[in-house]
Amino acid sequence: MATANFIEELQLAADRSAEMPSADLKALLRRAALLLRNVGGSDVNLEADVEDALAGVTAERRVSRPQLLQSIVRQWLIVNSYLPLYNMDEEA
Repeated sequence: MATANFIEELQLAADRSAEMPSADLKALLRRAALLLRNVGGSDVNLEADVEDALAGVTAERRVSRPQLLQSIVRQWLIVNSYLPLYNMDEEA
């Protein structure tokens, strides 16, 4: 997943920012700003009771809201046969 790789890249850059070339650091920061700017448009507006329930579950499971939503959507897609339970290309 590209976003996960980018997050790791940002964390590594933070750890070695003193030795990282300025141009590389600037490029990473610009890319991060672009990604953050684009996140606002992907928000889902939910009713207050649903938001409250999500907040409770995220606290209980100690996961982020995006992680929880991804899990919920994936499970719903599998249960309703829109996504296979197992990838047939994977070797056991």
